[in-house]
Amino acid sequence: MGATAPTGTPTQLGHIALRVRDVDRAVTFYSEVLGLDVKNQGRGVAFLGIRPDASHEIALFPLPEDAPGPDPGRVGLYHMAWEMPSFEALEALHERLKARGAEIVGYSDRQCNVMFLDPDGNELEAIWEPSPEEEARLTAPGGPGMPRLAH
Repeated sequence: MGATAPTGTPTQLGHIALRVRDVDRAVTFYSEVLGLDVKNQGRGVAFLGIRPDASHEIALFPLPEDAPGPDPGRVGLYHMAWEMPSFEALEALHERLKARGAEIVGYSDRQCNVMFLDPDGNELEAIWEPSPEEEARLTAPGGPGMPRLAH
């Protein structure tokens, strides 16, 4: 049997690189509010993440303080989404976002999530997606229903 030919398809997203006005302020947000680990920081840039098998999931690069912010009317990144391991973990992050004064910009009525902005106005999402079995249990007749964040 021969080896399977490479498909040329990525296996997962490696990382996202963001330009921010203040790398230290962004590191504080991404580490203290979102809960990412600082993997490496120096010479004006920072790399953060959660996966032990990856060097980072987000890279932060500096721009001047007067750099224009994200523009929803232009082509580019809309938001990045972070998967949460449970609804309870999503609730804990949601409470931390509120306690730290993060700007929350919305919730979906179709899923368990919260949309919020980082200090530079980049939109992020935290989402919990139940397994098909868990969703069936929650939404079955007489079941508790899909949980929702209190807002």
